[in-house]
Amino acid sequence: MKRQWITAGVIAVCLAVLGAVWLFLGNPDSSEGNKERKEIALWKDGSTIQQIETENEQGRFLLYWDGEEAAVKGMEDLPLDEGTVENIRKNLENLIAEQEVSDGQDRLSDFGLDHPKAQVLITSDNGDNMTVQIGEEVPGEDGTLRYLLWEDQVLIIKSSQIEDLLYGRESLVSRELTPEYPEGEEDLLVTRLEIAENGGSDLILEYRDSQELAGYTVNSYQMVSPRDYPADAGVTEDVFPDLFGIQAESVERIHPDEQEKETTGLADPWKTLQVEYTDSEGKAYSFSLQVSRPDHGMVYVMSGDTDVIYTCSEDKMPWMEETADSLVSHTVLAADIKTLDRLEITAGGEQYQFQFEDVGGEKERITCNGSETDGGSFRSFYYTLAGLSADQVLFTDFPDTAALKEEARITYQYQDGTEDVLTCYHEDSRQVYVELNQGERGFLLQASQLETMLDTVKRLAAGEEIAARY
Repeated sequence: MKRQWITAGVIAVCLAVLGAVWLFLGNPDSSEGNKERKEIALWKDGSTIQQIETENEQGRFLLYWDGEEAAVKGMEDLPLDEGTVENIRKNLENLIAEQEVSDGQDRLSDFGLDHPKAQVLITSDNGDNMTVQIGEEVPGEDGTLRYLLWEDQVLIIKSSQIEDLLYGRESLVSRELTPEYPEGEEDLLVTRLEIAENGGSDLILEYRDSQELAGYTVNSYQMVSPRDYPADAGVTEDVFPDLFGIQAESVERIHPDEQEKETTGLADPWKTLQVEYTDSEGKAYSFSLQVSRPDHGMVYVMSGDTDVIYTCSEDKMPWMEETADSLVSHTVLAADIKTLDRLEITAGGEQYQFQFEDVGGEKERITCNGSETDGGSFRSFYYTLAGLSADQVLFTDFPDTAALKEEARITYQYQDGTEDVLTCYHEDSRQVYVELNQGERGFLLQASQLETMLDTVKRLAAGEEIAARY
């Protein structure tokens, strides 16, 4: 009998403990509250949101729409991030709560709603208002859910629906510094590029024309400052695309005063970029950037007339490192084949004379030493000749050619009666010196390039078909 009483007592204690646990876990006064799983649409009438007034820890902003055009009060002159603005409107018009905390209105402090992260007043196009307050993140949900107070109800919503309302007005400003580069390069033509450096020389490239080189058309550019000289043909692929589609990391100042410009180094910018271009229809556009000196990999930037200071990684602006030496053409001479009347190459006791008639036309005829030459093979050879590229371009301090051995001479005679002469000298086993028009300018290039060109012209003159290398 005594053992039965002990067993009964143990059972009673266990029941008491289980009851206490049940009361604690099921108690509606727990911090999570009594959550009812049901979806609640907050914006019910299907009207269009006309105005959103937000006050949060970052400040206050009033976002409104005039027709379909969005603006922020006091920032009407600034471009907005259209994606962010439309997301705010769309998310609020489709705001749905995941759950309701049925007893939450009595314990707002438990959910951060006594001092909310943000308070939002929403006005529809028919004048109706709705106010919501945004509280803390729901514990244990990795930031994916938040508490929200709406009409005395504490709701649980997805953070993604309202996260843009927790930021300051800076987040509404577009971070696009330069326009996007179109998918097809042929849709855009840069006509002028200027990079001005504070205390340095302006670097200016201007579009000249398009020309045919070995059967394909390229755009050519002339450097007009700090010297008048052809620009490198690679600018269209290596430089121009990087000027477009630059996005800032963040907005630093809106409507900065002169002191703020001074502090960020933009009162007197380190470098200024100006780009002029046309689209496929010939319509002209332009943009500009002013940047500060880089500091720990970052720069301050202002874009055109936009009254905003941005921060941006210097890695996004490789144009800042361009110089006259990096943009100058290293091509020895790339004459348009259509302008040639005669081309003469002399090397190793051999002479090759090419005559041209109606190049590119129906009656095209190209001869070598009097014998007709296949136009395709000649163009393949000419690509090698026009592709001679110098390691270094010399404008002064030319080598003394009297002490050098002449390797080859190339004479271009043009249809307008003018001519250019390239004289190639042996410097050493790896390098040759090429001089244009007896000292107009000089080039140092690898000897292997000249050897390849001379071997190709020899094979062409012998009647061999020259395969394209491009």
